[in-house]
Amino acid sequence: MKKLTIFASAILLLLACQKAENILQIVPGAPDNIGAGNLPTVTSITPGVGQELIDQNSSQSGIQGKIEIVFSNFMDPSTMTESYFIILNTATGSAIPSSGITTEYYQEIKKLFIFIDDAPSAGAYLLTLSGMTNTYGVPLDFDGDNEEDGAPYDDYLSTFWTTGYTDTLVVRTWPQITAFAPDTIATPNQQPLIILLFNANMDTSTVNTTNITLENSSGSAQTLNVVLKTLTTITLQPASNLALGDNYTINVNCANIKRTGDSRTPGYLLNLDGNEDGPESTEPELQSYFRVDTVVPPHVDAADITGGARFIFTRLIDESTLSGSSVIVFDDIGYVPGDLRIYTNTGNTYTIVDYYYKRATSGNPDALVSRSVKDASKNYFLDGDGNGIGGEAWDDYWEYNF
Repeated sequence: MKKLTIFASAILLLLACQKAENILQIVPGAPDNIGAGNLPTVTSITPGVGQELIDQNSSQSGIQGKIEIVFSNFMDPSTMTESYFIILNTATGSAIPSSGITTEYYQEIKKLFIFIDDAPSAGAYLLTLSGMTNTYGVPLDFDGDNEEDGAPYDDYLSTFWTTGYTDTLVVRTWPQITAFAPDTIATPNQQPLIILLFNANMDTSTVNTTNITLENSSGSAQTLNVVLKTLTTITLQPASNLALGDNYTINVNCANIKRTGDSRTPGYLLNLDGNEDGPESTEPELQSYFRVDTVVPPHVDAADITGGARFIFTRLIDESTLSGSSVIVFDDIGYVPGDLRIYTNTGNTYTIVDYYYKRATSGNPDALVSRSVKDASKNYFLDGDGNGIGGEAWDDYWEYNF
């Protein structure tokens, strides 16, 4: 709190000494909110998205409107002009002519004013900013993925209306999948339901078994039937039983799946954004997989013992996969070398590993078991994350902090 008070006092003193025409004393082009590679964005716009453009002079015909846009970075003034934006009346399909628009850009506060002389009333409008850059030549990032997707995919879009006309406002969002099942899990059901939920009304003619397919681990296609389809969901089911002990991949051809829209909507906003990084020129195929099985892969737990750690597995383990490189302990210093004693419980139903430290530990040790550890009889690999599938490269290394 003390730091904040000192800073506020310093700002007040600074403002008292500034010239009125530039109270912040900002050097044009100086870095601001720009980390390495960060792209500029629009931080606020008035009127807000889908809001009314207020008439600034009711004594004149039409709407005399003002749009205020604030950017996250200092923008290149040469791009803050009518050449870098268009205001389309989506009720008529005509753009407001540039002769009826003036702009003022105040670099010190990163704000652009757009003044409209005579906008038709009873209109719905789409504002598109395209090609604007900051003082380093870095373009706007509309979708927030911090990637230069290029025009039109990173063109900033906003909408507003005049005197109550909202019927033709463009929906400026893009469709995404909000729920997906089954997704990297195991199921004993040989005819599981495959469900996709969307955040928008979809063009149901594109949400079909041509663009959503299923294949086994050998790459053979599996026939799917549509169980239920609505504007925001589709439920599919394999036409016949899937084989136990196999993995199945769901493929979603995002580039061919679209939401509903009309001629006023930019086409790239219709495509399914399966990887959730915003619109781009080529939407990659989304893939997920699941396993059909009744066998539970091995799991492991750990406990303290005198002078070491104990690893307790849920099944008998192939002892050739147990070693100082697959069962490991670390502490604040680093690797803790140890001797392994491998044995089974009295009933010979599961494996136990006692790990005796060869040096004193520092802090709370971390126990690690590699995903390469496998079941002795079924050849099932360790399921470190508990999703029912063992041996996954990205998340089946098991870790425990004592």
